[in-house]
Amino acid sequence: MKVTTRVVLLYILGLAVFFIARSVFVPDTFGELGHYRAASIGEIESLKTKVGENYECFNCHVNEYVDWSVGEHRRIACTSCHGLLKAHVADPKNHSAKDEFLSPYAYPTMTDFCLSCHATSPSKPESFPQISVEHGREEMWNCTRCHNPHNPVV
Repeated sequence: MKVTTRVVLLYILGLAVFFIARSVFVPDTFGELGHYRAASIGEIESLKTKVGENYECFNCHVNEYVDWSVGEHRRIACTSCHGLLKAHVADPKNHSAKDEFLSPYAYPTMTDFCLSCHATSPSKPESFPQISVEHGREEMWNCTRCHNPHNPVV
């Protein structure tokens, strides 16, 4: 057998192995809706979330609920600002929320954190509370010195 014939046979054998392996290992619904398994959507939707509803926070954080329930932020989920706090929710006695408090620590200052939503922008509706980036900076204050984050009206 010539070398060219061997190379062609080896190439055909490689293709056959590839297509057989692909048919065995690639799920049936892969590629139906994009570069993922379409059946995964239903599986993800059926998962029970441990955190996500405000009532889970307010079972323990009653004082915060009182402020939040009448405040301007009452339509915003706790997790939008505080993150999921998974360890704290699973075992509050051994995991302080302060150890896991997520979102504000992603920003250099509390003011920068607040401005991530409230910075002045022409794309926001006029009714949305917007703050000048320089508001309160001259004295190195942060927003929470004057505004309760759960009910931020002065």
